[in-house]
Amino acid sequence: MQEDDLNPIQFEVLSTLRVPEDWRPLDPGVVAAVESLLVETLAPLRGRFTAENPLRINKNGLSTVHGCEKFHVEQKRQPFAWNVNTVRGTIVHKAVELLLNWRGPVTPADVVDEAIASIADNPRESASDFLDQLPAAQMAELRGAVMSAVTNFVDCFPPLKRQWRPLVEYSVLYDLFDKSVQFNTRMDLVIGQPGRRVLIDLKTGRVTPTHRDDLRYYALIETLRTRQAPRLLASYSLDSARLDEEEVSEGVLQAAVRRTAAGAIAIAELQLKSREPRVRPGMQCRWCPVAGECAEGQRHLREMAGGDDDEA
Repeated sequence: MQEDDLNPIQFEVLSTLRVPEDWRPLDPGVVAAVESLLVETLAPLRGRFTAENPLRINKNGLSTVHGCEKFHVEQKRQPFAWNVNTVRGTIVHKAVELLLNWRGPVTPADVVDEAIASIADNPRESASDFLDQLPAAQMAELRGAVMSAVTNFVDCFPPLKRQWRPLVEYSVLYDLFDKSVQFNTRMDLVIGQPGRRVLIDLKTGRVTPTHRDDLRYYALIETLRTRQAPRLLASYSLDSARLDEEEVSEGVLQAAVRRTAAGAIAIAELQLKSREPRVRPGMQCRWCPVAGECAEGQRHLREMAGGDDDEA
């Protein structure tokens, strides 16, 4: 497809993703400085874990521990259970992966059906049992929701050329202190070569400030692993066809170090049970497994519902 064939939304997204003429990669000294800052800040963790039993840090753990630590601890105790919303995102990501390698005309319905089948028919996929047991009506609703997201992607995101080197579900691992502290990422979509990459998070809901924090974490680990900073970060909402982007700068990486280090130390302290978790009420109170026993959480839920706390 030529640029003249793109619709206005596709052309707008493509223009945002393009490399500006005046863009220059970050100086290699920035990478060394960022790594030194992370190592220095995480020095209290040296010797506290081992390569056989490491401290594992990922996007979700950082997000929950920076929210409510009590929720973070309780969530880790609960076995993961699939629901319609989580499996929807998984199928959408699988469909985008198939789109990158699809041959012939693209029909969203065919891609969605193949994505569902590839997960449902694969016993190694943890969502397969959930899909197999889903009632027909709920499966139809799920298929419709996925179809909407995939159609929006096809209609609103520019086709990805092979020379852009697109990668889906791109995983990166970086470790410190003899592999005793491990940082894991899995990025939805990556475009470009190291040092010029664009890291994209595909969202099936609205874009929130937390998503920018997630992408900054991705940028930090990508920078440390490849020794080259990515060029651009972007959250793309499949529902609204909105691209929320941020250029990677030294300041962005430093902010990511501060948030990552603070979160890693908090996760370590909670895992080692060296202190009690702090309660910070927020949106997570709606699905917290101990919300019914948490006075702060109940007060926050009443306030969110517009209740009068004085009458409680």
